[in-house]
Amino acid sequence: MTNNVSSETSQLAFDDMNEANSDEKRVNASKNKQTLANNSEVIAHDVAVYLQDHPDFFLSYPEVLAELHVHHTNKGVVSLTQLQSEQYRDKIKTLKKQQDKLIANAKRNELIYSTYAKLNLALIKCTDFSALENVLHEELCQSLGLSEAHIYPFSQNAGSVQSDNGRISEIQQRSLLDKKLNGKDFYFGRLGQNEKNVLFPDEVAESVALMTIGDDKPIALLAIASKDPLHFTPDMDTTLLSYLRDFLSFHLPKLL
Repeated sequence: MTNNVSSETSQLAFDDMNEANSDEKRVNASKNKQTLANNSEVIAHDVAVYLQDHPDFFLSYPEVLAELHVHHTNKGVVSLTQLQSEQYRDKIKTLKKQQDKLIANAKRNELIYSTYAKLNLALIKCTDFSALENVLHEELCQSLGLSEAHIYPFSQNAGSVQSDNGRISEIQQRSLLDKKLNGKDFYFGRLGQNEKNVLFPDEVAESVALMTIGDDKPIALLAIASKDPLHFTPDMDTTLLSYLRDFLSFHLPKLL
């Protein structure tokens, strides 16, 4: 019986040792895989650095370039030169799109500048408020494709003068000055439905520009609307509009 117990004990110890060896092999195998992966990354990095440092490598070894092939996701295996040609074509297309965009922006900026120049000259000739508002509408809407432009004289300064859309009450003007302009000369962005009904009751106003007119305190509000929700945005440049504001602040009091 003693021999049987000893035999069983030996067998258990042997099994434990085999299991420990198996665990160790698995750990070592995992480490080897990780080491191999790390080495592969290092080798790939070294190759990339070497080729960048030696751009004439393939000129010295053209046979290597001819034998290199790359697996393309959509086209299967393609030569390196073919892949490089496609990359160049894609880069040229991207640069062409950027160039077209720059040209389009330049033309748009030229149109905007010339429109504001004509607008300021036309405003000088205005002898009454109605003519001034008509000039603003023609130049801003017809030339720049905006949907509407109105000047709303504030009630305490307006006398008998009013916009084509009528007047806005003192409560409405105070709400616009406090909530939208908040002490600033300009507001660019969206309006709530009630505000649209007040300023643009019959026009599409997906985005707007609001501008106070007056030096010491606001005497009127210029409201411009666009059908494009992204036309007027908070980050807009105000250079040309500032010139227009300065001119209207000087000229408008003479017409009220």
